[in-house]
Amino acid sequence: MTTQKYSFIMRFQHWIMALVILSLIASGWYMTHLEDSVSFKYDIYGWHKPFGVLVLFLVVARIITRLFSTVPPLPDGMAWHEKAFSHLTHWSLYLLMFLVPASGYLMSGAAPNKTVPFFGLTMPDIVSKSAELAKFFHSIHVVIPYVLLGVIVLHLLGVIKHRFFDTPENNVLNRML
Repeated sequence: MTTQKYSFIMRFQHWIMALVILSLIASGWYMTHLEDSVSFKYDIYGWHKPFGVLVLFLVVARIITRLFSTVPPLPDGMAWHEKAFSHLTHWSLYLLMFLVPASGYLMSGAAPNKTVPFFGLTMPDIVSKSAELAKFFHSIHVVIPYVLLGVIVLHLLGVIKHRFFDTPENNVLNRML
């Protein structure tokens, strides 16, 4: 018998990461649009960075879990192109969920006179201190969250389509609840 739901751990990872990632995207946008004179701006940075590192750890754990878990098959009623797009969207999400925090980690790690905080610890620098390198990773880190957000929207639109506009057999939402 094939399973019709993702495992509890995969569902837990999904919803926790959705909450943290959407919060990080929102806080990242908000803090970068605040004037430097706003007193709590850098307090937001102080929380944004460790939660970004947490997402990096969580996404690695999630990818490992995904690779070694049985996942429910997509419904037979879905067209081949819908299944292909679903797989492309999911693996794009995994890639982007890794690249966004990795680029932030590398940006902060490369920046002269900056560290990568992780809830009271300081993460090791894995790249050389270089303003040019920090600028390079910054250029990535400010763009790809929007790409991630776009893929999240596609993911949600797919869920809505299959939940409300397809036959009941194609409702993929229940697999993640």
